[in-house]
Amino acid sequence: MESCFYETIHETDLLHVRFELQDAPAFVFPAHWHEYVEILYLIRGQFSAIVQATEYRLNEGDLIIINSGDLHMTRSNTCTYLLLQISASQMRQYLPDFDTMRFDTIIPYSEQPAPLRALLSEMNEIRQNPSDSYQLLFTSRLYEFLYHLCRSYSHQIPSASLTGSQRDLQRVTHVMNWVKVHYPEPLSLETAADSLALSKEYFCRLFKKYTGQTFLEYLNDVRTMHLYEDLQNSDETITVLMEKNGLSNYKIFMRTFKKLYGSTPQKMRSNRIRHV
Repeated sequence: MESCFYETIHETDLLHVRFELQDAPAFVFPAHWHEYVEILYLIRGQFSAIVQATEYRLNEGDLIIINSGDLHMTRSNTCTYLLLQISASQMRQYLPDFDTMRFDTIIPYSEQPAPLRALLSEMNEIRQNPSDSYQLLFTSRLYEFLYHLCRSYSHQIPSASLTGSQRDLQRVTHVMNWVKVHYPEPLSLETAADSLALSKEYFCRLFKKYTGQTFLEYLNDVRTMHLYEDLQNSDETITVLMEKNGLSNYKIFMRTFKKLYGSTPQKMRSNRIRHV
């Protein structure tokens, strides 16, 4: 897949995976991808995801698996969930045919075998209350958990020529890559559609199908996320940072920032200064 918005995963301690119990406020994470298998188990609240142009809504107790490389965006109200991310490179060490394997995307609570939930619970308990050499015990439960997923919730996909849906996905990721490079510049919906030789109407439908957002919503999200990074490392005014990152509408910027981070840039900067 071409480079688009790529999420960097920070693994947990010496576990060689990312494993966290998260109490998350309402948030939207714009369309992105990573070379990790991502598993999310919803404990409380509401959560939805658009994965490869299909929308999934999770109820409490449901589990979602996002395959490595899949383009996805997520949104939630206040919720609690367990998050497990394991790299594709590590999966290949255990599974020589990993690159032609796909996991089922959603496993409802009613269809989960008891061992699957029990192993997640044990992994969380081990992580929350670490003892000496706890990494060995955690890893043993992790391997058993992955074994159940591979045996019951995966399938092999045949090598095939490029399908229509794959071509559409490449078109979307091409535009996302273009935004990644040119986001500070004056970009428009018309220019994005022209870059793919598509009509504006068709491009709008295609982009929203795969990302769950309009092109302009996505563009504002990317610009705002770059401004957030600058906010952590710069004392320049919000107005200067907006101009630097291609943001011109203050009202839309403030709404986007609060949607992504649950606060205002002024409050976040004040908190940073207080903790320096």
